[in-house]
Amino acid sequence: MAGASQLDSSEPTYLGKYRLLARLGTGGMAEVLLARLDGPAGFSKHVAIKRMRPELTLHKEFIDLFLEEARTASLLNHANICQVNELSTDGGDYFMVLEYLEGVAVSSALVKALTNPTALPVPFLVCIAQQACEGLHYAHEMADEHGRPYNIIHRDISPPNLFVTVGGVVKVLDFGISKSRDSVVKTLTGQIRGKFAYMSPEQLRGEKLDRRSDVFSLGIVLFELLTGRRLFRRKSRLEVFKAIVKERIPTAAEIRSDLPANLVAVLTQALARDREERFTNARAFGEALGESIRELGGPMDDREVGGLVREQFQGELESRRQLLISPPGVELSSMGHAIPAAALGAARGGSTQMTARARPSAGHTVPDAQLQEHVDTSLDTAVFTQEETTSVEDRAEKPRRQGDDDPGQSQDG
Repeated sequence: MAGASQLDSSEPTYLGKYRLLARLGTGGMAEVLLARLDGPAGFSKHVAIKRMRPELTLHKEFIDLFLEEARTASLLNHANICQVNELSTDGGDYFMVLEYLEGVAVSSALVKALTNPTALPVPFLVCIAQQACEGLHYAHEMADEHGRPYNIIHRDISPPNLFVTVGGVVKVLDFGISKSRDSVVKTLTGQIRGKFAYMSPEQLRGEKLDRRSDVFSLGIVLFELLTGRRLFRRKSRLEVFKAIVKERIPTAAEIRSDLPANLVAVLTQALARDREERFTNARAFGEALGESIRELGGPMDDREVGGLVREQFQGELESRRQLLISPPGVELSSMGHAIPAAALGAARGGSTQMTARARPSAGHTVPDAQLQEHVDTSLDTAVFTQEETTSVEDRAEKPRRQGDDDPGQSQDG
């Protein structure tokens, strides 16, 4: 966990009416800040602020993308989706105000799974996926006042975009690259956005997506949590593409033999390459998951999940609480380059939990550097054109020749 250090200036920094306390993470398009709203009679409320990187406000297309995310988020009001309470501007800054969540990103649970696949109970992990299914199903079903569906697809379900609170509630985060019926911002011609190793086959091919694409992505996340193995992480885009689109997908039982057979079957259906063979919607996937582990007593309830989060992630939670007690502060540059301030293990992609480290168990030790490389899903992030995808697909059809150049070598996994 990154340590906290105080800024030289003791003067607080404000963004609109919000006092900025700490920087939680920085991504390609925005940074996430811990902030506080103070009011009369001792009123005080912590929030998270997603602030568009100022240098991007010079480009209308990026502003439109940010506003599109806010519009989509404003439609969604569900216990399993992180709430966006406000969209505002201040001195040229664009920012969203989100509910502040106390807990950990699922990427922290993946750290534990990579060091020891049995560190977290199966009913805990299934509950995470089941609650995520409910949030996704709500978004997928969202319709306007006339009953016309918005057809919202998240398109970026991955460990950093799922969060488990100390109350045992799972939140789906970041609809930043989602698509809906009323999207006014169209992805640049032929461009595909997302985390390469968590994309569905149809997303990689640049095909029209439906809700079953999110089911596949969530299936990947659960597979990795249960087995402690990154399912599609490879050394290059070409290899990832082939693994997702063409090569045989292993079953979870091949990696972890103690999993219930029904759970393995449900997970295998969610990961069907042909979307016609997958669950038709996220709720059906979640219900099947619950039924599949009856022999284990079923999924944990919220109270049990929250208790396990507090028990298993004490260090990470304490580091976050220290930011509330002794905030390091944030200084923002008007030139569009945020001045680094101490934060909670800020990681690329906006996830604040990526650098959390689990205590390795005997027989499952992973070297620190290797562990970080395998957990850091920001390395999977890809924005590429349909032409690049077609090139990768064409090359996947051909035997690899010695000396062939490999596109996107360092970006995906």
